[in-house]
Amino acid sequence: MLDFLWHLRGTVVLDMAMPDEEVFDRLHAMLVGQEKPVTPDDGRQIGFDAPLWRNLYGSNWRAMVIYDRGDFWLDRQNGRRVLRYDLRSLHTFIFCLGAAGLFFSAGSSGSLEQGVKLAGLALGWLYGMNLLLASLRVPRLIRRMLR
Repeated sequence: MLDFLWHLRGTVVLDMAMPDEEVFDRLHAMLVGQEKPVTPDDGRQIGFDAPLWRNLYGSNWRAMVIYDRGDFWLDRQNGRRVLRYDLRSLHTFIFCLGAAGLFFSAGSSGSLEQGVKLAGLALGWLYGMNLLLASLRVPRLIRRMLR
């Protein structure tokens, strides 16, 4: 129901001349470059599972740093080959909720309304800005990888 808050889903139209194996090889290289451990693929799908706490002090400038799990697979849509992806940032969302809770605690010493406003501002800034940056950078990274 509310999973749109922590999922980034999308599609990229593929060049028909690029073989499936090359697409998956490029995806594998991209995930390794983003420091995401690749889960075994079945030739039609590739993914990663990287809890956020696995590398807390890692490369925080990477485009996919906020995502803890993801899947990429090939599909057909209107006679064209497309790459579909589903990326999850649930761990980042939970950490940001925890931080918002701390801001609520600090802000509610004045009044409950002030605490709620401060927590909403903290969550919107911490998670919202990370999500905004990732939603711009990740599709661009995937399209660039497939050129």
